[in-house]
Amino acid sequence: MTNGKQPIFVFGATGRQGGSVAKALLKVGWPVRALVLNSTDAASLELEITGVELVQGAFEDTDVIRAAMKDTYGVFSVLPANLAAEDEVRYGISIADLAAEIGVDHLVYSSGASVGDELTGVARFDAKPRIEAHVRELRITTTIVRPMIFMEMLVRPGFGLDEGRLVSLIRPDHSIQLTAVEDIGKFVAAVFADKTRFGGMTLKIASDRVTGHELEAALTEGAGRPIAYARFSDDVLAANADLAHMAKSLEDGPLAECVDLNAMREINPELLTFRSWLAGNGRRALDEALRTTNTLA
Repeated sequence: MTNGKQPIFVFGATGRQGGSVAKALLKVGWPVRALVLNSTDAASLELEITGVELVQGAFEDTDVIRAAMKDTYGVFSVLPANLAAEDEVRYGISIADLAAEIGVDHLVYSSGASVGDELTGVARFDAKPRIEAHVRELRITTTIVRPMIFMEMLVRPGFGLDEGRLVSLIRPDHSIQLTAVEDIGKFVAAVFADKTRFGGMTLKIASDRVTGHELEAALTEGAGRPIAYARFSDDVLAANADLAHMAKSLEDGPLAECVDLNAMREINPELLTFRSWLAGNGRRALDEALRTTNTLA
């Protein structure tokens, strides 16, 4: 059951994942405290209006974070995607160590679904598994969530939607598992609500599974005009190590592992399909991508 008195301390609350978590926690009655870089900017003030308690500071401000963690029930840790690998590891370990030092009841760390059993030797791919390994060694109840590829990634400007096509990572007849960012918050809220069930787990999460052909059909319906699907060419993949790594992982690596969507729906009965997401919160992003000139041509 939810504690109802002690807050959850949320990192990244002005971003996608942290914002989703803060919103979902508030909805089910958890008080939320959030670390923000600037408590007077628009995103922070919007959080405050919803009832989030703001703590101004940066990842380097360990004294600020330590003080903010006191009297909390749980901590949700997620790090910005644009961090250098060594900074990501340093901050991820620091947050976890502080949570253990304070004696927080439950730490939830958001990792990535591309994490596998072995390190790749590439720093940016190995940051999250290094943090995971450290988290598991701590004397604190932890849950690691690994969201699958975000639906939002498929409707970003610059991937051809304005020209009537989507160019992405899978072959047209292969499938990709996707996560709606708003679902992540609901999963995390469920995890905090049941430490006995989820404590110690590493939970790969997804909202839907679709083929390239199904992406084409859903986007065509959403756009109201034909959208053709294609995989990145071999030349593009050869020239971009990040894209090549993800494409390979989707064929025979961690991103190819099947998440049980029925089990996901038991945890989050409001689970979104790609079509339902496009009709809801994904609508604005789709409209923007349809209007934007392709920068990858």
